Amino acid sequence: GLVSTSVTLTMNYKFKECIEIVGNPAQIQNPNTLFWLRMLFGRSRSRWFGMLTELHVPVALRPALYRAFAWKYGADLDEVRYPLDSFRTFQDFFSRKLREGCRPVSDLPQGLVSPVDGVMLASGVLSDADTRIEQVKGATYSVSSFLGFDPLQSAAPGSSVCYAVLYLAPGDYHRIHSPCAVDFSSGRHFCGELLPVRPSFLQRVSDVFAVNERVVLTGRWRFGQMNLAAVGAANVGNIFLDFDPKLKTNRMRDITVHCGGDVSSKRYPDGVRLEAGAAVGGFR
Repeated sequence: GLVSTSVTLTMNYKFKECIEIVGNPAQIQNPNTLFWLRMLFGRSRSRWFGMLTELHVPVALRPALYRAFAWKYGADLDEVRYPLDSFRTFQDFFSRKLREGCRPVSDLPQGLVSPVDGVMLASGVLSDADTRIEQVKGATYSVSSFLGFDPLQSAAPGSSVCYAVLYLAPGDYHRIHSPCAVDFSSGRHFCGELLPVRPSFLQRVSDVFAVNERVVLTGRWRFGQMNLAAVGAANVGNIFLDFDPKLKTNRMRDITVHCGGDVSSKRYPDGVRLEAGAAVGGFR
């Protein structure tokens, strides 16, 4: 009734005040919209869902459960490396590996291969410092807030900084591979929200990428800087790196960066050298 409405409005006011006090690091255009969305798609919801997906599935139920998911979301079970009854949990199945040879890696020494089984939502060239670019047509986000720095300031004189946004549907293969021969020197973990990232949602709500949980890897390839970012989504808050088992995302006590939380930065002193197509990590 009246009391619950008053409490909610107070929480909304305090949330917007918090963003203002910390300087709006995500450059959020509509804090009011974000407040109501985080009430609906809270981080706790994704943690609870993650706990459910980690529950042991009886062997007899595994093939039927995983086939039902594949039927619903269009996953190709012919590509799965291991038998369906070998996946102890739904999380194991969600982050499944593919059979050898399912994704041949093209030889493109001067180009990029796709790092994921996804659909390209947007691509382009950054033209101005501290710019905003499209998530999809109709909604934007701040590049510097998303990466934690302005890539144009790190670019070599005369070079172009290009970007591409790739979307993974629920039934897609959820592992990430290197798009080229690259040497990653650092990583950043941004504690954030876990809002949906389906195109229909991204088209309506700006700043999703700049406020969602994400891991950004930074390094160099043959033409200069390379940034590879993995962005969490509703019910998919667990991001992992094959070469950094200490990474933990969507932790209970973390404060979101856009509300004043710290960015967790890590250096790789010896570099992480990967060839095109090499495993990077994925989502659980």
